[in-house]
Amino acid sequence: MVKNLDQFIEDLLSEFSPKQQKVIVGRFGLKTGKRATLQEIGDELGITRERVRQIEELGIKKLREKTKEKTADFIKEAEVRLGETGGVYKDDLFIADMYRKGGFLQTKHWDTKTRFIFLAAGSPSYHKEDDDYYAFWYDDKKNEKRFFDFIKNVTHFLEINDKEKISKDPLYTSQCSDLATCHLLSIPKHFGVNVFGEFGLRASAEIEPKTIRDKAYLTLKKVGKPLHFEDIAKNISKLGIDKRSAHVQTVHNELIKDGRFVLVGRGVYALKEHGYEPGTVREVIDRLLKSKGPLHSADVVRLVNEQRFLKENTILLNLQNRKHFKRLDDGKYSVKEA
Repeated sequence: MVKNLDQFIEDLLSEFSPKQQKVIVGRFGLKTGKRATLQEIGDELGITRERVRQIEELGIKKLREKTKEKTADFIKEAEVRLGETGGVYKDDLFIADMYRKGGFLQTKHWDTKTRFIFLAAGSPSYHKEDDDYYAFWYDDKKNEKRFFDFIKNVTHFLEINDKEKISKDPLYTSQCSDLATCHLLSIPKHFGVNVFGEFGLRASAEIEPKTIRDKAYLTLKKVGKPLHFEDIAKNISKLGIDKRSAHVQTVHNELIKDGRFVLVGRGVYALKEHGYEPGTVREVIDRLLKSKGPLHSADVVRLVNEQRFLKENTILLNLQNRKHFKRLDDGKYSVKEA
């Protein structure tokens, strides 16, 4: 069993020429912890990028059988660990886990050196980072496909905003216990977690709010009640949604333009999705009387103030508008017919 990574790698590369060693060491970041590009190594050695790629490819082929033989127990342990994680494991988590399991002596750049062992051995399989996914390891093509199907499924439910369906779906329940702890969901780049630990699509305003409107939306959603625009501005930074303080007037100007917000009092805004409807006081009274039928003035005041934060006299003054409302013989008010 390998214990000293530095000595093991030195022995592996001992049969290589200085040029071959420089290519392998540079391309896998064995000395610096950072992978050098084909161009960087080519410039240093005075050869083309393509020649560097060829030397790297031939070198790994030459190392394959020797590495697999010398690290057979370690590779077997990696396969067991992957089996425990559903056959797929994010690169940084997997490498850290396996370094601990390997019981290696402390060494600089342990992550790149541990990763090199598996890449040189060609087992387990490695999926390089791309535009859509962070790098990950997998044990076979079947589990890789199962993982991609799982991610497609979760993405679909998030797009239709139904997290409850995710947790009930057999494909989900077979791979994860919950959204917050599922390691598989950290691999796709289009998933994210907001400052409140809530999981979702990074494109969503609730996960990565980019505009003042989105930050105000997340603030009101988290607080769960209407706020004055000055308090919304303060809470954007207070809640950690943005490190910088929001400009009060900018917040006010942006809220006015966005249909997600409803002005429910003097400078006080609420979310439409919380049951607040837009409109003037007269329009709110009109909707109430049409939906509930004739009402006494006290009931109108009470019901309007479930939608607005207004003084009683303001509501009563609108109720006296004879062009729109009429007082019935029993003292109740109704909408005046056109």
